[in-house]
This record gives sequence, C-alpha cells and structure tokens, in this order.
Amino acid sequence: MADEGSTIKGSTIKIHVLHCGSMLVSKAVPYGGGVNLKNVRRGVFDKLSERIELPVSAYLIEHPKGKVLIDTGWSREISPDGVYDAHAVKSLMPGYLAAFYRPRVEKGKTVVEQLAAMGIAPGDIDVVVLTHLDADHVSGLRSLKSARRILLPEEEGWWTIRTVYRLRQPESMREGIPIEHFWFKGTMDGPLWWSYDLFGDGTVTLVCLPGHTDGQIGVKIRNGKKFVVLTSDAAFSERSWRERILPGCGFNEKAMLKSFDWIREQANDPGCVAVIANHDPDVRPQVIEL
Repeated sequence: MADEGSTIKGSTIKIHVLHCGSMLVSKAVPYGGGVNLKNVRRGVFDKLSERIELPVSAYLIEHPKGKVLIDTGWSREISPDGVYDAHAVKSLMPGYLAAFYRPRVEKGKTVVEQLAAMGIAPGDIDVVVLTHLDADHVSGLRSLKSARRILLPEEEGWWTIRTVYRLRQPESMREGIPIEHFWFKGTMDGPLWWSYDLFGDGTVTLVCLPGHTDGQIGVKIRNGKKFVVLTSDAAFSERSWRERILPGCGFNEKAMLKSFDWIREQANDPGCVAVIANHDPDVRPQVIEL
C-alpha cells in the first residue's frame, strides 16, 4: 500500500474531472439490487419515464511525470449533433447496447474537445488508462490513438475476448489501436491486494476492483498524506458503496461487495480528499489538487 512517502516534493498533482457526455439508462442499471435477467431486460426495454440520466466521465491527471488520461467517454461520432442519434449509435454498436445506453455528448464535451480547450493534443497525453472495455469508457479511444501509451489490465483483456463480456464491449471501438496490457502485482492495495504502480513511486496506483468486470480497475492518486480514489464502475455513485446497493448489471456480486467495502474503507481514511464514481449524478466537473 502506498504511504506518506508517496510524495512529489514541491509539486502538485491536478485531477480534472471531465463529463464527456451522458447515458439515459434504466434505474435498474445502477440500483437494481442484484444482477439477474429481469434487470438486464429492464436495462434494454425500460421506457424513458423509467430511466435516469447519468454522466459519463473521464479524468485528466496532470502529474510531474506526465499527463495521464483515465478512460475516454463518448466519441463525437456517437452523437454528431450533440443529441441522442439512434442511427449514429446503431452504426457503432449493436441495437441492444444502443437501447441500453441511449448516449449523447454535447458539442465541445468529448474528451478530445475538452483537452483541446486546455491546449492539449492527443499526442501530448503520455498514458491513456482504460479501466475496463465497456463502450462508455472506450468510445472516444480512436480519437486518442496518437497518445504515447494506452494501457489495459491483462485480466480485462483476457476475459473480454473469451467470455460473454464480448456482448457488451464492441471490438470495433478498439480494433487496430495499439493497447499495452499490464499485469497486476501482489500488493497491499485493493480488495484482492492486486494493483499496478504506474510511475513506480506510489503516486498513481491502478487498483483491481472486480465485480462489474473481472479485470476492472480503479485509480488511487496520492501525494503525501492526501489521496483521491476514482472508482470507475466498481460503484455507480456514492450511494452505491455507502448503502451497498448492487447494480442490475455486472458479473460477480460477491466481488462487487468486496470492492464496495474497500472503497468505503478508503473514504473513511482521514487522508481521503474525495472518492469519485464515474456515473455519480452528484459529482460535478472540477479540478482537485493534491
């Protein structure tokens, strides 16, 4: 586990929370109370009145050792005019996923558009880290293919090409893009004690948080005593992990609960500045400094 020695002396780490579109999903998706066929069907077939709009987030970490982007949000191609476009969505993913997500991204809000507004080109990104391969996390990947490195947990890559995960993770969104796989190492961080130290100094740790998928990661960013945890989809919102409310989609409920408990343990640590879930409607775009 990273400790107080994980410090960039005299330097600040900035974490930009970026909303890169939204998805209009069934209430059963984040708060279904368990993974079952009924909730899966609701995810696809629920009426608009039974759905809630949730943000789709990405995160830029400005670190003294490089610029790190966590996930990519929706691409412009999926929402050409900044609104939900059924034809565009169905050209990029199967119809059942289009019905599940109902995605849109306002003009100027894709990750590359927001980076450009900050004066950052895709080639300026040192590392893109994919927490897992669901469409809302990799849709914008092709626009970032000139980043210096693109990383994915080996565990996630292995399961995606061999299991039912393929039904929810369109290969076309990453096909032909050079993605490096990394292996978790046995550490004292995370519910399984599996993680990967991105810079080798304990300041950015990629933590295995399984349940939503087997290889999904969260990210723990530390500078000295203070740290931030990005949960990805290990929890849809703060309500998820505080009340231990299982979502209606995922694959391993026991693993989800273990991830919830680890997240809550981090949140209760005096050094924790924030715990941020990818789709939490109460989280606003912001910049956090450590």
